[in-house]
Amino acid sequence: MDQDMPELVDEEHNNACTNGDSCSDDDDFSEADMEMEPVHCLFCEQQLNCVEIGLEHLKKDHSIDFQKLKSKFHMDQYAFIKLINCIRCENVPAKQVLAADIPFWNDEKYLKPQEYEAWLSYDYDDMPEASVIGNESATANEKNLLSTINSLQEKVKEQDILLEQAREDMAKMRVSFQRLLDKETTPTTSVRNRKLKSPNSVAYVSLEADSSYFSSYAHFGIHHEMLSDAVRTTSYRDALLLNKEFVNGKDVLDVGCGTSVLSIFASQAGAKCVVGIDNSDIIYNAMDIVKRNNISNVTLVKGRLEDTNLPQEKFDIIISEWMGYFLLFEGMLDSVIYARDTHLKPGGILLPNRCTMSIAGYGSESLYKDHVTYWDDVYGLNMSNMRKEVLHEPLIDVVDAEHILTEPNMVADLNLLKVDLNYSNFTYSFNLKCIKSGELSAFVGYFDTYFDLPVPVMFSTSAESKPTHWKQVVFFLEKTQKIAIGDVVKGNIVCRRSRNSARSLDITIEAFGNKCTYYLD
Repeated sequence: MDQDMPELVDEEHNNACTNGDSCSDDDDFSEADMEMEPVHCLFCEQQLNCVEIGLEHLKKDHSIDFQKLKSKFHMDQYAFIKLINCIRCENVPAKQVLAADIPFWNDEKYLKPQEYEAWLSYDYDDMPEASVIGNESATANEKNLLSTINSLQEKVKEQDILLEQAREDMAKMRVSFQRLLDKETTPTTSVRNRKLKSPNSVAYVSLEADSSYFSSYAHFGIHHEMLSDAVRTTSYRDALLLNKEFVNGKDVLDVGCGTSVLSIFASQAGAKCVVGIDNSDIIYNAMDIVKRNNISNVTLVKGRLEDTNLPQEKFDIIISEWMGYFLLFEGMLDSVIYARDTHLKPGGILLPNRCTMSIAGYGSESLYKDHVTYWDDVYGLNMSNMRKEVLHEPLIDVVDAEHILTEPNMVADLNLLKVDLNYSNFTYSFNLKCIKSGELSAFVGYFDTYFDLPVPVMFSTSAESKPTHWKQVVFFLEKTQKIAIGDVVKGNIVCRRSRNSARSLDITIEAFGNKCTYYLD
């Protein structure tokens, strides 16, 4: 195989080096010789003695100044190569380069080597950019433009100072206004003292530490995703509008109102008054939405429920779309429980009023290969050490119902009128009856939601149901397991609120003699 290797240097040169002679003189000579190599003009037939002389020729005879081009288009060595090759390949005239407003030569195909081109030996990165200030050749227009830019920059700085002062004034006004509201509220105890006594609930997370959660709901994208989820949105709408007689004349509290769509549905269903509360800045858009739709009985409040006094104290109905991945992720049920215990009238109801959580056995060779065994061979590299880390992170995805291999087991049934803040801590021993033979590669988790009203409404996030933005949660096994129809997969699932975050979950699944903890955060 060695005899097929090409020689990197000629034999004479190699012998000279191995005899102890220095090769550096030859190298220096080659570099100097390269600098003096003749070049052919890019736009005419003239031969120039070297690149430097060629650049002067281009500037004098063709008005092509590569220093100005570098400044105008922020060109580097690669851009220089592209331009040279483009001119050669496309026979670009000088006037086309001069008239360019954008670098039309910026195409990767012009990086491909053509015939030998002496121009490409030039180190373009060492060429300084043309200076506008102090350049004797700068035009009057350029100087006027610079003066205008400087003037505008000063005006922008002044506006920034005024805006910052306005922000500070608004912040002071909010604090003063909140203090005024606090003085006018009727309860004798402060909101803080009314908080539920659970140190690991979201109510005890500082607003500063919890700001990233609320900020994530300030973006329009997430609301577009939720509103576009027809299963979610129409279920809430139907629960209210198909039960108008039940909602009519009631006072409604919408916890985490977002764009206020549920508040508006409640108003359309005949609610007497509706109060929506959200600590995300999306509330300001919601206020505009309510106004634009001429809804007069909806009041929106900015703030975290546990820290805010509401315009009225008690409500007949509390509605909220609080569910997260695998139902409990994000811990927003804490706020619903607080609302229930603090603001729900005797005999009042929650919408939804019940939710269940379920798991089922799943087997998809392609999904397992894409996310687990993928790490065994990544472009020929063994990265199998990544598998352990990946296994601890559940996959949120819409899975194919065709690969559900077992009957489901309900692992939790939450009556929202009764649950306490310990809701996320539960253990369940499951027995999953196999309905298909195959390779079990994961367990899939999902939830169902119920509105037990005169006209009942429910929806499911199972693989067999219409997909929702909650998708399903996939808990991959460390090793796949062969199963047959009629087999029963036995195991335990332990769900705990994370010690590190009140909004996160630690889920441990034990089956087939193995145990793995998954972190939903």
